[in-house]
Amino acid sequence: MQSSVRNRLIAITTLLTAVVPLPGQAADLFQQVAPILDARCVHCHNVERTKGKLALDSAAGLRAGGRKGAAIVPGSPEKSRLFQLIRGAKPQMPRGDDPLSAEQVAVIGRWISDGAPWPEGVRLGQKETWWSVVPLEQPTVPRLSAEESAVTITPIDAFVIARHREKKLSFAAPADRLTLVRRIYFDLLGLPPTPAEVAEFLSDDNDQAYEKLVDRLLASPAYGERWARHWLDVVHYADSHGYDKDKPRPNAWPYRDYVIRALNVDKPYARFVQEQVAGDVLYPSTVDGIVATGFIAAGPWDFIGHAEVPESKIDGQIARHLDRDDMVATTLNTFVSTTVQCAQCHDHKFDPITQEDYYGLQAVFAALDRADRPYDLDPKIAQKRARLLSHKRDLLRHKAQATNDGSEKLEQGLAEINAALQQLPEPQVVYGGTIHGMDLKKKRAFSGTGARGGIPRPIHVLARGDVLVPGKPAVPGTVRLISSLPSRFELLDDHLEGDRRKALAAWLVSPQNALTWRSIVNRIWQYHMGRGLVDSPSDFGRMGRQPSHPLLLDWLAAEFRDSEQSIKALHRLILLSAVYRQSTVGDPAHAKIDGSNEFLWRMNRRRLEAESVRDAVLAASGKLDARLGGPGFQTFVIENPQHSPHYQYHKHDPDDPKSHRRSVYRFIVRSQVDPFMETLDCADPSLMVDKRSETISAVQALALLNDRFMLRMCEHFAVRLETLADSLAERIELAYQLTIGRTPSDEEREVILEYAAKHGLANTCRVIFNLNQFLFVD
Repeated sequence: MQSSVRNRLIAITTLLTAVVPLPGQAADLFQQVAPILDARCVHCHNVERTKGKLALDSAAGLRAGGRKGAAIVPGSPEKSRLFQLIRGAKPQMPRGDDPLSAEQVAVIGRWISDGAPWPEGVRLGQKETWWSVVPLEQPTVPRLSAEESAVTITPIDAFVIARHREKKLSFAAPADRLTLVRRIYFDLLGLPPTPAEVAEFLSDDNDQAYEKLVDRLLASPAYGERWARHWLDVVHYADSHGYDKDKPRPNAWPYRDYVIRALNVDKPYARFVQEQVAGDVLYPSTVDGIVATGFIAAGPWDFIGHAEVPESKIDGQIARHLDRDDMVATTLNTFVSTTVQCAQCHDHKFDPITQEDYYGLQAVFAALDRADRPYDLDPKIAQKRARLLSHKRDLLRHKAQATNDGSEKLEQGLAEINAALQQLPEPQVVYGGTIHGMDLKKKRAFSGTGARGGIPRPIHVLARGDVLVPGKPAVPGTVRLISSLPSRFELLDDHLEGDRRKALAAWLVSPQNALTWRSIVNRIWQYHMGRGLVDSPSDFGRMGRQPSHPLLLDWLAAEFRDSEQSIKALHRLILLSAVYRQSTVGDPAHAKIDGSNEFLWRMNRRRLEAESVRDAVLAASGKLDARLGGPGFQTFVIENPQHSPHYQYHKHDPDDPKSHRRSVYRFIVRSQVDPFMETLDCADPSLMVDKRSETISAVQALALLNDRFMLRMCEHFAVRLETLADSLAERIELAYQLTIGRTPSDEEREVILEYAAKHGLANTCRVIFNLNQFLFVD
């Protein structure tokens, strides 16, 4: 692992040493040593944090030494204090961490023997030398030859062709129209095109036929249902709490519907981000401003640790600490692809993120709990309710301080307010981030959503993440990765709870925060192309992958940030490109150069996700209910709901019409995932899934043949075919059109007709649903 880290970090040093070249041998040694120092030493020993009064981030610091004297004696590793400590002398360094490998120790020894050369002006540990945090500027589109320009459609193609030129690669042939129409339907809608839709596209000889199809699908309500599922994977949304009791979470679904709605209306991305982190503060009178806080509460929640154990107990403190950890990790992993959770117990081992950074983020969420919170559909009602509740709190505060002389008038005022509240419509409810408060008079915790907000819990930097060993108080803030943005928030002494989240939201969507814009365009690219430009979509740090097309990534990120921040416009840019329209046909010569297709010389063939398989089966069988939104359907029967629910999937009736809706509306249980969907690699709802597993197994084929849902849908499919077509041959033709978008070949027709005559139409539908051409998209 250390070797892998070293290789990834060499890029930093290569960039730095290019400023003042060293002689060959010296340059090679420094390029090997610098990543080791940067990853294992500099986070503690730098000009800002000089533990032992030793800084190892610059030549000056190295020469100055520390409290115990010189760090190195050039030419003599054995006399060098640095070398002695990394080789095993007490206290062995890095302190509290795994020792350096023998190979790393040897490299540093050779470097010291060679005089410890260090290029002039080079400083390690600088935050903006790593590719993902370098300020974002839009690169110039590469210049192409006339021949190369002839095959380009969008600027995306120019960047990819420029990489092809370096690697001696070229585009595959364009996909045919039949392949393309099925690809884009599943890509944008997660549903197969109907035979009529296929025929319409194939017969449209307009030069803009493909562009019109893209626009029509982006305008479909089914688009939001399809792409919301990707987002819900990343934020680990589910409809149950998880942990031991895993109780149902019946009011989680409004957040899921918010994501669908936001994508369908093409909400600007900055607004989308801000609503989820601080919508209740920034847009308090809007439905989306409240419902979007379901993001904060999307992950698992320990019912026992919160509901049954008071916060005064150690177990209660641990539960709440872990709850905030999930909020912090979800926010930073999702929006800026940063694994900040690694700094919970110690400074991040590979990225310049300290424990102070991490606990500063915990302080941002210190006033929040996960709970049901009310909201109004009508903004005017919401404003009226807020005014009444604010007035009521004021009266209650006066009542607690008043003498008997004024209590009667206060009681009358409270009665009038309660009566007015009773006249308002019953509010809706969402499970979201709910403000925690403190009754200062009784020193007792409560939850509320008042205008003054709650009083954040005190957060301390914990030694090794132990709640029993609190250190100095944490200052609300974020990671120190973007030097042009403050990492500690400037807040008034009497600031409101929401001011912390507002500050974090502003940091996230700042045009100067390159991480945010690179992260979202990479996610969108990944779901279209089967692989991100950065193949570690939630980790842009030194343990992640480096971009395959860095200039393209930056061009897309800057284009997205500086335009209308329209996700639909980003889709359109990618979908119209020649890169996207390639066929999946391989090339042996290209495969020898780039076997994993990292440089996009063909389109990646992809297997349908679990939800698309299920939805396509429902669509083919004629049972798909296309209603939008609302509470989720259950594919199980709950037993013992009072204590620890048992989710019995085998007792569910697959003919229950409520369960024939799109899979995005499925009630998702964390502890007991639907066995059929799990077999097809659905996301684990307890994890933040940025990239799903894609396996092929005999168990999947058996599930598609024998699962009770599949058996009933095959029977319904057969009935539908018998209703729509007269002869067996016509029914087989229609079955192929409804599932794989084309008619069978002569050879396929002969084989499948013989099978259908012998085993019946329902069994034939089982075979068709198991065809590779149904389960894969070219």
